[in-house]
Amino acid sequence: MFVRADDGRVYHTYSTYSRGLDALNTAYQYLDLVPRGRNEDGLPSPSAWVRYRDEYPRPLRLD
Repeated sequence: MFVRADDGRVYHTYSTYSRGLDALNTAYQYLDLVPRGRNEDGLPSPSAWVRYRDEYPRPLRLD
């Protein structure tokens, strides 16, 4: 997060890495409540399960 001061200077006010934004992402809040959670075990990266809506296989299968 950056902010521009009245005198034009820009200040870096906040950074987050890894799971720092989880509290702001409502989808993660709900996924953390379900039995399998985010189901990230064995994925190459924690968010590898995220897809654009047109990238999911057809028909959508929930195994």
